[in-house]
Amino acid sequence: MKIYFFILLFFFYCTHLSAQLKIGNVHSEINFREGPGVNYKISHKVNSSNLLIILPRKAQNGFVEAFDVETSLRGYIYESLIRITDTLLFQKQKFFERAGESSTGDVEISLINHTDNTLFVWINKISYDLYPHEKKVLLFYSEEIIYFASAPGLFPVFGKEILKKGNMYFWDFTL
Repeated sequence: MKIYFFILLFFFYCTHLSAQLKIGNVHSEINFREGPGVNYKISHKVNSSNLLIILPRKAQNGFVEAFDVETSLRGYIYESLIRITDTLLFQKQKFFERAGESSTGDVEISLINHTDNTLFVWINKISYDLYPHEKKVLLFYSEEIIYFASAPGLFPVFGKEILKKGNMYFWDFTL
């Protein structure tokens, strides 16, 4: 079943999406939450051995969105408890394949998961879970696409691409 998500990112139209990933860990065991605040459910605990990737988004209630590489889970962690160990800039990559022309005039991206794993995909500051054998079609107003993706047991991939308006693209996930 084809699922359409219409994302009109007007605030990105005139704003360059320059962003960076921060890599870090925590000093001691802390809560990894489902949302940005202490009232959200705790999904699991992270400790100093967990590698965390902090997604480039503004903190909410003092919490930042992070990806736990060890568990392949996305959640929220209190920003002041994170020890940043490295910063990675989104570099130009080529993961999206052109698939034709878009009827909307926007950038249309089909994400196709051919695996038995749930994939985490983050594109232009929006997070998606792509379930096994699911396809999602996304529309973007901006031509600059920054992304981060990972699946259980795999090191994340990330990058930046300039895609042309009026074209369709796909990213086919297979293991």
